[in-house]
Amino acid sequence: MILGINISHHPSICFYKNGKITNFYNEERFLFNKDWIPTSNNFKVFKSILEKVKEKPKFVCYSSYNRFEPFVDEDNRIIQILQNQLNNPNYFFDEKKHHLYHACAGFYFSPFTDAVAVIVDGGGSCNYKIPFRETESIYYINKKTLYPIYKHSSNKANQDFPTKEYEMITNFTDGFENKFSQNSIGGWVFVEGCKKVGFKEQHAGKLMGLASYGYCKNKYNLNYDHVQIAKDAQEKTFNETCLLIDKAKKFSNNIILSGGYFLNCSNNFKYVKKYPNLNFFIDPIPHDGGTAIGVCYYYEHYHK
Repeated sequence: MILGINISHHPSICFYKNGKITNFYNEERFLFNKDWIPTSNNFKVFKSILEKVKEKPKFVCYSSYNRFEPFVDEDNRIIQILQNQLNNPNYFFDEKKHHLYHACAGFYFSPFTDAVAVIVDGGGSCNYKIPFRETESIYYINKKTLYPIYKHSSNKANQDFPTKEYEMITNFTDGFENKFSQNSIGGWVFVEGCKKVGFKEQHAGKLMGLASYGYCKNKYNLNYDHVQIAKDAQEKTFNETCLLIDKAKKFSNNIILSGGYFLNCSNNFKYVKKYPNLNFFIDPIPHDGGTAIGVCYYYEHYHK
């Protein structure tokens, strides 16, 4: 039995045995706190999930989104606490493959034998020493092969770092389109929008819902300046994610959408309507909680 544990936001665990998920739990469901993020100071409350572990796992796979300074070592501290609670089984941890885990989770649930996974989220994963996070990416995936087609890494969340020398750089040296810029689409647009309207920055779903009222001007007792911010975020990110789908469809008609941005039910419907000839599958757990599943699938099928 492999135990998958996501230690970032939306903390979760997955029991994975003989290529199948046998159980899956979200810690927030035990805590009644959807905003809780584990740290090495409060991690004892993760016990509510770990009490479900009745047998020592043969192996543990950890997932995270990779933290910046001063929290760069926090993942390892959390893992050590968990390892002690689990009697120190062997484990795998590679925080740089965060988007791969999203792709794997979506593919696990999908009916496809091969597909292209489009991943969009807010925080992304940090694959580089420079302050850029991979916030949008496209991967080809089947049961034996997983490789990148496109990556966009943004330093939008890290404007305190010097960035001019990295602005809008694209290279193909790794065999795929690999772009660095100061821009970010998808989740980060909603983070900024939440700040403007007074929502918590992790409550992008509220902003997505508010956007719907932009099509019934002044009909309700709402702040329509805020409604316009939400509507603009929806429309801007829809157009930008369509550009990613346009790239992806060159490689397959089977499209998997994963990453926290694709909790966006309204825009998901619009993709299906805009691209009637494509076969879409939306990851049912596209937020980081799903990476506890994805990391198990990745380790079993692709890790060497």
